[in-house]
Amino acid sequence: MRDRGEPAVELARWLHDTIERSVGFRNVIRPGDRVLLKPNFNSGDPPPNSTDVTLLVALIRLLHDYGAGHVTVGEGSRHPPTNTRFELRRAGVFEACRRAGASVEVFGDSGWVPVNTRGQRLRWVEVARPLVECDRLVFACCLKTHWLTSFSISLKHTVGCIRPRHRARLHFGGHIEEQVAEIASAFRPDLVVVDGRQCFCRGGPCYGFVQDAGVLIAGADRVAIDVTGIRCLQTLQGCSLTRDPWQYRQIQHAVELGLGAHRDEEIELLEEQVLSE
Repeated sequence: MRDRGEPAVELARWLHDTIERSVGFRNVIRPGDRVLLKPNFNSGDPPPNSTDVTLLVALIRLLHDYGAGHVTVGEGSRHPPTNTRFELRRAGVFEACRRAGASVEVFGDSGWVPVNTRGQRLRWVEVARPLVECDRLVFACCLKTHWLTSFSISLKHTVGCIRPRHRARLHFGGHIEEQVAEIASAFRPDLVVVDGRQCFCRGGPCYGFVQDAGVLIAGADRVAIDVTGIRCLQTLQGCSLTRDPWQYRQIQHAVELGLGAHRDEEIELLEEQVLSE
């Protein structure tokens, strides 16, 4: 746990150590890999609403340092009327990625690909083409509560990868938490980083009560990561999450779909780093 005001160099070192101790860069990146890095820019508003651009740049550079041939930052903001390109420009993503040597892909520009899920409510979804054509998939998530799905961490992160018309349907017909888990089952990220230096511990995902949790979480097991993230939020005064993490339907259905850990005993914590056996 560290202070929010760390300089960029210290943040890059902290990020490196967190990833290296959890999954290890050599297990994530092979020389020449085409990496798709999916941040959270549902809007161009500052963290914890969206990904911290300084952290995004540090992650891009670390991926290059460990041999990535090319890094593409890909994102799709909220379904219309939100404009992804506008929000990314407002957040300074295009310029930051250019300086860091990464390209930017607005999801949908190169088309959509149907992909099967493991679910019963959503048997398939259309996902942005770069997500199925990359060699390695990396998520850069925020840590926050969500008024509709209780929380939005790594499982919910995948909602931003699907075609807007599928995304809009989530809000109708019920069972939204289960549908989130089913969308998540269409993806298998090689690395997930959660920035919990600042977070929403009540409200969210766009507006909420901001607290400093002062943590970074990294791993590859999204169930383990989200359980750990919920527990981090629950240490903060005023947090709206009051149940045991394993009791939330998003977690329960992800476990049923085989997306990660089944119980606490399968999760090993190294300070703010999370591993799953």
